[in-house]
Amino acid sequence: MAGPKVLIVGAGATGLTAAVELARHGVVPRIIDRDSGPTPLSKAVGIGSHTLEVLEPSGVAERLLAKGQRIRKVHIYSEGEELGALDFHALSHRFNFLLSLPQSETEGVLAEALDELGVEVEWRTPLVKLEAGADGAVAVIDEPGCGERSTVWDVVLGADGADSTVRHQAGFRFDGYTHHRIWSIADIEVDAWPHDPSTAQAFLSDDGDIAFVIPIGRDRHRAVSNTPDALAHVPGQFALRRIERTDTFHLPIRQADSYQKDSVFLAGDAAHVHSPIGARGMNLGVEDAACFATRLVEGRLDGYSAERRPVGRRWIGLSERLLSAAQAQNGAAVLARNLALRIVGHAPWIQRPILQRVAGLVE
Repeated sequence: MAGPKVLIVGAGATGLTAAVELARHGVVPRIIDRDSGPTPLSKAVGIGSHTLEVLEPSGVAERLLAKGQRIRKVHIYSEGEELGALDFHALSHRFNFLLSLPQSETEGVLAEALDELGVEVEWRTPLVKLEAGADGAVAVIDEPGCGERSTVWDVVLGADGADSTVRHQAGFRFDGYTHHRIWSIADIEVDAWPHDPSTAQAFLSDDGDIAFVIPIGRDRHRAVSNTPDALAHVPGQFALRRIERTDTFHLPIRQADSYQKDSVFLAGDAAHVHSPIGARGMNLGVEDAACFATRLVEGRLDGYSAERRPVGRRWIGLSERLLSAAQAQNGAAVLARNLALRIVGHAPWIQRPILQRVAGLVE
C-alpha cells in the first residue's frame, strides 16, 4: 500500500527537517521552494539542546556539532559593568551548550542528508494556489519549464516563512502586532576580540537600547540590536576587519489561530514569529517539523496543533516578558532588572529552569 502523498512548501530549516524525518521513515515527500536556491544568509545562528536531540537519529546533529561552535556562557553587562553570566553548564544534559552555526550551513547539512535519502529540493517552484478539504488538497504549482500544474495531495505542510502562501491560501489567521522599534543585525569579522570565543555577550543600557553578540565562526560575530545600527552598540576595543552583512527590520509578534486546518498544516515562521531573545526561532520550527513528521508516520496528525500551538504561545509570552525587562528605561525598572540579573547571574540553580526553556528541554 502506498504511503500518503505529502507536499512540503518551503525548503528552509523547518521544511528540510520535516522532509528528512519523513524520508528516513519511508514517507517520500515532495519539497518545493519559490527561491532560486539555498539561502546564502546566516539568519538564525543558535541551535539548542533539544534541537540537537531531535536531529540525532538522522545523523544531522553529529554533522552540525562538527561544524558549529559551542557557546558555554552568556555574559550580561549594563552600562559597561558585568552583572553576571548565564552558564549552560547548569544544564544536566550532554548538550550543555548553545551551538552556534549560521543557518545557511545548518540548512546545507539538512539538504545533504535529504539528498542521501533520495529526495531533492525543487527550487524556483512556487505554490500558486491551494484548495484544501478534509480529504486532501489541490495545489497549483508553477513548475520550471512546464508552467502551472494542478496536483492532488493527502497532506500539505506550510513551512514557507512569515509571509506563507500556504497560510494565506488556506485561510488561517495570523494575529498579533509589530514592535515600533527598528532592529538591526551586523555580521562582522574582527581581530583582537576582547571576549572568550566560547561566550556570547548581552549589552544593556539605561535608555532601553540593547545589543547581543554571538560568535558564528573563526573571528566572525553576529550582533543584533533594537536600534538601527547594531555595530554602534557593541562596546569594547577590537579591530573591525570586514562587515559581511547589515540589515534592519521591524519585529513582528504573531501566531496562527491554528496550526492545522483539514489537510493543511503549518510549522516554523509560517505558524509563529517572535522576538530573537532566547534564540528559539529556528529551533521551534525544527521541533514543529519533527513533531509533524512523527505524528504523520504514526497516524496521529489530528493532535498536531493541540501539541505545538501551546508551545509557541508560551514561548511568545516568555520572550515578550524577557524583551520588556531587557528594554527597561524607567529608573526603578532598570534597578530591579539589574538586581535580578545580579542574583540570577551568580546562581546556577536559579538559572537552570530559564536555560531549560531556552534549550527547548522544557516547553
